[in-house]
Amino acid sequence: MNTNTPKVITKSDPARISIAWADGQSSSYSAAELRRICPCAHCVDELTGRKLLDPKTVPQDLLHRQVRLVGRYALRIEFSDGHQTGLYQFDFLRSHAPVDSAPTSGGTSQDQ
Repeated sequence: MNTNTPKVITKSDPARISIAWADGQSSSYSAAELRRICPCAHCVDELTGRKLLDPKTVPQDLLHRQVRLVGRYALRIEFSDGHQTGLYQFDFLRSHAPVDSAPTSGGTSQDQ
């Protein structure tokens, strides 16, 4: 199993998503952090990769309205500012994890 595959995805509160990865590590992401790194074409120039979103415009108190699985490879997140076009692939999320913590004890469900 790919280590960048989530075992459990939890919306721990309206402003935070936690992911327990297949290798036992876990990552936690705030809505504001995820919005600032949004990979969609509105936030990142498709040709140059230049960031178009000014991170200072993202409110710190941003919330996740909805978190949905897209196939077996990504999350689509609707934020409280109305933005919802980014697909957060699991490899992308893992590479942008704020800090991986100690191994987690396992469930295997996904709670969205």
